[in-house]
Amino acid sequence: MHVGYVDTGMAAGVSDAKTDPAARVADVLDALEAGEHEVLADETSRQVRAALSAPLGALYPQLAKA
Repeated sequence: MHVGYVDTGMAAGVSDAKTDPAARVADVLDALEAGEHEVLADETSRQVRAALSAPLGALYPQLAKA
């Protein structure tokens, strides 16, 4: 399960968008029933997952050489 901020006490101090915990549980249960091995629950996690196979400079632009 990969997810960005979820609307729980743990993320209470975060002002960015958060997702509903019940929706994330439903995502996991649906994935388990479908035999999936990975759940990318929101756009943030899809972007991070996609960047993991990209060159290091794409994931960390500050490391790109000038």
